[in-house]
Order: sequence, then C-alpha cells, then structure tokens
Amino acid sequence: MKRNPVVAGSFYPGYANILRKDIEKYFSNADDNIESRDILGIIAPHAGYIYSGQCAAHSYKAVMQKGIDQAVIIAPSHRFANFKYSVGNYESYLTPLGEVPVAEDITNKLMKHQDFCFHHPAHQAEHSLEVQLPFLQVAFPKIKIIPILLGSQTMKNSENLAEILVGEFEDQLDKTVFVISTDLSHYYSSSIAEEKDNRLIKILKELEIESMQENFAENRIEACGMGGILTLMYLAKMLKFNEIEILNYVHSGHISGDLSQVVGYLSAVVHK
Repeated sequence: MKRNPVVAGSFYPGYANILRKDIEKYFSNADDNIESRDILGIIAPHAGYIYSGQCAAHSYKAVMQKGIDQAVIIAPSHRFANFKYSVGNYESYLTPLGEVPVAEDITNKLMKHQDFCFHHPAHQAEHSLEVQLPFLQVAFPKIKIIPILLGSQTMKNSENLAEILVGEFEDQLDKTVFVISTDLSHYYSSSIAEEKDNRLIKILKELEIESMQENFAENRIEACGMGGILTLMYLAKMLKFNEIEILNYVHSGHISGDLSQVVGYLSAVVHK
C-alpha cells in the first residue's frame, strides 16, 4: 500500500518541475555554516512552503553534509489523538517528485511495541509529515523514511518514545537523522508570538526538558509538535548530543506583512 499526497498543490507545488525548482532555490538561499557532521536531528516547520519553506531549508541543508540514508520523521497528528505513536505502515509515500520508500524492516519492528499502532485515518489526513518529504527527496534522493505520528503528546510519552528509538537506532546514528516537524505559536500578534517563541528557543538551547514542559503547560510557549520537540530533547540527553543550534526563526507576518495574527517557524539542528 502506498500513501498518496493530500496537500500537493496547496501546501506545496503539485508539479514536479516547479516543486524541485522551489526547493533548490530555498537551499541556495539557506546558510551553510554548520561545521559538525555529527548531527542527531533537526527541527523544521510544516506550513505552506510560501511561508515556511525557506525556514525549513536551513535545517535540511545543514544535515546534507552528514550523508544519511534514513530519516525518522516525528510529526504531530492534528486531527486524531486517540493513540500514542502511529507508524506509517506503508510501502512508500508518494509526492510529485516520486516515491519515498519506507524502511519496512524498521517499521515492522516498531509495530511490535505495545504502544505503537497504525492509525490509517490519521496518516491519510495529516500534512505535518508529508510536507517534509520533498525536502528529503531533493537532499537525499535514495532516502528511506520511518514515519511516526504522535497522538497523545505528553512528557511521559515523549520520554518513552525516546527510549524506544535509542534502542532501535543507537547503532545506526551515523546514517540516521531524526526530523521533528512542528510550527510554533499560532495566531497571536507578532509581538506576543515573538515573545513566546523566543522563550521556547531559549529553553530549547539550554536543553531544559522540565522547563519546556512546564512553560508549555502554562501556555507561556506554544508548539503543535511539542511532543516531538521533547522527544528530540530526550534523545539528545540520552545519546549525549549537547548542542542545539538555532538556524532560522521567522513568522508568517514576515512574509505576508500581516502582523495581527502570525504563526512561528523554527529551523534548528542538534549535534555534538
């Protein structure tokens, strides 16, 4: 079974030549100043490319130097939350650029964990994972993916997921990258959004997991993929990756000019 795209032509171009040209343009405009090849994971936004595509390109360009062959994509489920972790149990994902094969040997192993399932409606409806795929296809034409949607996003679930992923990937880190899909604050004025997002960025850089959860619970910060952010922070702690570098931060107002209600976007990389 193959997963067909659902936001091609809306969140990103539906024609291969235009899509590839856009992503290559984003890459050409992205900074190339990450010296470390020892990269554990990245954070990238998942809005329409017109708003967040350039921001996302910073993360993917940083990891291009690593030479990976598989990506574990951890993305939030926006419409369904009645599960912990759902693996995209497909043969491949389709985009206008072609097929992205799923690492079925790994997804089959993950499915044996009691907290994992395959929630087909959640995957069929979700954009947060899909919009990452064209970037991976352009950056790594032979990439395989391990697609994971988070339903119930709790601190405990993030820690548990990190422990499972360490067990599965600790001996494959040289060829693996963890991709965390998330946007930040939603629909505040630009000044409030920047205050919330800068607070999140500060906590992220300091790798303060409990502070991240506490501020999130108190609505002092906001991220639709908070479960993924916490998972990456736990992974960094467990695997001794001690550097989180912020590559780019923007919000939709920078593009649209409307500062009354904006959405925040972050590009970051975790390395040694």
